[in-house]
Amino acid sequence: MNKTFKSLIVSITFMILMVVSCGGSDKGEVKVTENPTSPPASTPIGAKISIEGTAIKHIVSPMIQGQGLIYSLEADHIYADGAIAKLYQEVGAGFLRYPGGTVTTMYHWNDLNGQGWSDSWDPNYNRDNDELAENYMDLDEYIALCRAANCEPMLGINMSSGRNYERNEDGLNEAIALLKYCKEQNFELNYLYLDNENHHKKWSAEEYANLINYYVPALREHAPNAKLIANWTDKFQSNQGSFKTLLDIAGDNFDYLDVHYYWKWGFASWDLWKATTPMKNVTEWYKNGGTFVEEIAYFDEMMAELGKPHIKLAIMEWNIGPGPHSTDVEHTPFKTALMQSEMQMQFMLAGLEIGSLWSTQWPDTGDSSFRFLVDSSDDYHPTPTAKVFELYKNALNGELVQSTSTNSQILTAVVLQENKAFVYLLNKSDNTEDIYIELQGYKILDVIHSVSFKEPGIFEEISMSKINDHYETSISVNSLTMIELSIEK
Repeated sequence: MNKTFKSLIVSITFMILMVVSCGGSDKGEVKVTENPTSPPASTPIGAKISIEGTAIKHIVSPMIQGQGLIYSLEADHIYADGAIAKLYQEVGAGFLRYPGGTVTTMYHWNDLNGQGWSDSWDPNYNRDNDELAENYMDLDEYIALCRAANCEPMLGINMSSGRNYERNEDGLNEAIALLKYCKEQNFELNYLYLDNENHHKKWSAEEYANLINYYVPALREHAPNAKLIANWTDKFQSNQGSFKTLLDIAGDNFDYLDVHYYWKWGFASWDLWKATTPMKNVTEWYKNGGTFVEEIAYFDEMMAELGKPHIKLAIMEWNIGPGPHSTDVEHTPFKTALMQSEMQMQFMLAGLEIGSLWSTQWPDTGDSSFRFLVDSSDDYHPTPTAKVFELYKNALNGELVQSTSTNSQILTAVVLQENKAFVYLLNKSDNTEDIYIELQGYKILDVIHSVSFKEPGIFEEISMSKINDHYETSISVNSLTMIELSIEK
């Protein structure tokens, strides 16, 4: 058999074997059956952000982004062009607290002196040091600012001057005249706060309570719709006795109890903030201080145990306390803003009803231990802190729902607004982190907007990818991210 014929036989045999192995049709054709294998489902990467869309915890109060004023420092030129009134609207300022903190205790609305920390009722007071009217904000200017900014007024009642100079009746009459004047101006008052930080001035709880009872009947007569806000120490766990005294005597005569939180007073720093997630309020004066969420829950439990569950917490002054950050050349306004963003996130998570940053501005903020809404050393331009409030504004009046992260250094808060979800992610990690979102109870239709607040205090748009049913992205090191989703049930 020659080679050519042998090769032909081998070829024919091979073809027959191929037909047999592949199967044939009745027509003798070769049929190839495809069995395509589906590609494996993509596995999400990074931390899972779990959102229980139907697990509603509470409504985010529109009054948690208040801003403070200090009447004697608010010169006319600061507010003349309307820029700060507009800024208040942009950051969702629910109210403006006036005339301030300590200066409330020396404030005489119809006899202003511009010396915030000097009381004209003091027999030794020197009128020669009075400021010109353009150097401070009077009541009429405050009324005009509230209207221009569309902010709720939060007006303080001076109870200290009457007490300190044995003129309680005069003090009460001054408060009545103040409320009557506001009514004449059609300036509705829905919130009044009753003096300021008297526990620091060695007032006993009994003395303060009795003064509240002395003032309140007249306040309710002339401002019948006003919620009344008392003020006491933030150290709940170590001062239960004084709280009990205050509530037993005057607990039926106020609606909120105000405390002031300055995180880590004397020790505040970036490194200390980074050291724990979440941040805690423990200090050398307050050994048992927990997170702000835990502290607010403790307060609510204490009010219930003391028989006054109607009294809710207000935080009319809050900020990062003074500390090493104020002299650290590497500490920036952005770092303070990010630290502040966690305080505000915790207040939102805790269901706080009333909160106010201290303060809108302070002279020479560039050298101050605090950071404010605007920088007086930079022609009163907004600080990075304003951007934090701008992001959180979207949460106001929304439904806060349960959310968690598998990465312990990423804090979450999620708020539903009708057919939208606002997802807030605070990344305290030193790394860029991958995340993906899993939403229960709703379907994600689209990503409307996603933005990251990051160094040096800017917004940066970030992209998201849809992988199967998940939405994935990366969030920057040390950043606050807001993701706005379109959703449906």
